[in-house]
Amino acid sequence: MKILIGWLALSVVVSTHATGGNGNIAYIGPFSPEDLSIRKVVSDYESEVLDKRIFTSDWKLPDGKSLVWKKAVYKIDPALGNKQRMIFPEIQSLETGDVMVFHMKMKNDMQQHLRFIGDMKGIKSIFIDGKAIPGDHSNLPAGEYDLLLVYIHKQTHKEGIPFTIASALSGKVLPLLKFGLPEMGGQIELPAYGIGIVEFTVTNKQDGRPKPCRLYVYNEKGEPQYDDTCPDCFETFTCAGSAKLILPEGQYTYTIESGKEFVNAEGVFEIKNGKTVEINKVLGRFSNINFDGWYAADLHNHTTVEDTPLLMESENIHIAYVPWWWINPPMGRTSEKTLLDIEPRVKLPNNRFIDTRVGEDERWDATLMFFGMPEDIEIPNASWSSPPSVHFAKEFGAIDDVWVHLDHMFWWQTPAILASGELDSIEVLNNNFVHGGVNDTEAWGKQRDMGKYPHPYGNAEYQQDVYFKILNSGLRIPPAAGSAACVGGGPFGYNRVYAHVEGELTYEKWWQALREGKVFITNGPLLRTKANGQLPGHVFKADGKLSIATELELAARDNITEIQIIKNGEVIASISAKDWKSGKKLPDVEFDQSGWFLIRVLTDNAMSYRTALTGPYYVEIGENKSHINADDIKFFLNWAKEAAEQNIAPTEEERALFDNYSEETIAFWEELYGK
Repeated sequence: MKILIGWLALSVVVSTHATGGNGNIAYIGPFSPEDLSIRKVVSDYESEVLDKRIFTSDWKLPDGKSLVWKKAVYKIDPALGNKQRMIFPEIQSLETGDVMVFHMKMKNDMQQHLRFIGDMKGIKSIFIDGKAIPGDHSNLPAGEYDLLLVYIHKQTHKEGIPFTIASALSGKVLPLLKFGLPEMGGQIELPAYGIGIVEFTVTNKQDGRPKPCRLYVYNEKGEPQYDDTCPDCFETFTCAGSAKLILPEGQYTYTIESGKEFVNAEGVFEIKNGKTVEINKVLGRFSNINFDGWYAADLHNHTTVEDTPLLMESENIHIAYVPWWWINPPMGRTSEKTLLDIEPRVKLPNNRFIDTRVGEDERWDATLMFFGMPEDIEIPNASWSSPPSVHFAKEFGAIDDVWVHLDHMFWWQTPAILASGELDSIEVLNNNFVHGGVNDTEAWGKQRDMGKYPHPYGNAEYQQDVYFKILNSGLRIPPAAGSAACVGGGPFGYNRVYAHVEGELTYEKWWQALREGKVFITNGPLLRTKANGQLPGHVFKADGKLSIATELELAARDNITEIQIIKNGEVIASISAKDWKSGKKLPDVEFDQSGWFLIRVLTDNAMSYRTALTGPYYVEIGENKSHINADDIKFFLNWAKEAAEQNIAPTEEERALFDNYSEETIAFWEELYGK
């Protein structure tokens, strides 16, 4: 007998059909792609949530009876890794219905899934696109599939066990899928249902090769869509130049980005039942910043060894890292060493480098990164509240070649870490700056003056002003940037620091350029400057007055609204991008005593705070080599005194340690203020 099961688009249907004495067929499906997506199941996995979303007891049959799952057991094969896990129900009994067809999505990157199903579920037959796969289940080709499982109730099946027949649709959605059901003496036909495919192909205009890139795909509700074979980060995913998404019928928008140097591609498309939409885009450059010796790093990320090379290629990042250890007690992070089987420094094609010996200390009072940690170092044993972060800044900063990096301006321990003398760089652009806006909060750090720094971009302005106060205290610390992908902030490479390297790029030369301040930081515009022919970080020396002329190159996808000169923390001159393009120049910067200046550009991006800043230029005139602002030093002194009152260490010994560091910090700023 031939059994037909209607496949109704994007609805949940349970139907029964006579089977010539072999019992009833109960059919559940199709669920929405959001429910069935591997990405959703893996990333949002909570058994109670899934029970409510998928394995419920209230599916009604036409005769009014319920289809009941008396027990649902989730089967996970941990050997397959995070990207390969699959979850299936273990059906113990059905109150009604002798056979059930269950539909879900799967992908078979390691040719393991159906072998696993076979081991656990007793699959006797497998069909791909209607054709039986002979022999071992591992013959299933790699790819993405819509998987259909047919469960025969143990009371019906003569062997007394749940019997399953699996079938998969590979590549495109077929208008009709047939697979044999020999135990039932019939055949099931499944007409095409309300989904289709979009295939992206992206090439580089310069050489015609596939272009690694980042894609944003949204449905009509503004919900992000993904190619589950690609690494994703928040609302976006990165591909090597091609991507395929299986989507429900409807209208969609997309944006394709690649680093800061390529023109975006945008558009709309429509998914129709069973159809494939092909989108071919060529990305062209509007800047080739590497040609001029500028190379970028993202100095805060939480990516994997497997994904990072593709992300770096897509974003044109040359310096990155994969976390070795990460302390964050509330989030359950541990100090266990990992990555010891990976080289400390991985060199990729095109002179890209990954540091695999970076530790992150993220706790209540600060977040610090330590680059280039030696393998024999004792990993910190710390609680949320003790010891204070400055303890590790001093301990690890004293080790040769360890680079100490602070990720925000507003932490309670910022004055202490500055006073330690071990801080090498600081993120002026950090994960408060995100692709679609600004995280306008100081988290659990020192809160800003809301009257002076109001919403929506008060945090962005506050953090930059704190950096200017650091410079006004005579501390020459180069600015840096990081995105915290993909834990917080924007996608990988969104916030970045460019350093200028002469000749061939090496890992050591890049870090030396950062130390010398030959940098600019950006989350959008590409800003390259020279002052009297010198790069940022240069120290001008004079016996008397000094006049400095600036020149710049500027390229951006966003509209530039203003180009500013900031001298000793104050905007002293600005011109519009329109005036600059018409030939107007920034005025010379005049000094009659020591100080510093930098150049900043602002944009009119409606969604976010997009900016770029150069590293500071320094001017030394006379005996006093730095510009010192007493009010700014008093700002940090008061901050240090407030921080001293934040002692939350649980034991007397730990509290005493905190108090000792607080006394040292206050003494440092008092001495500086006294001078």
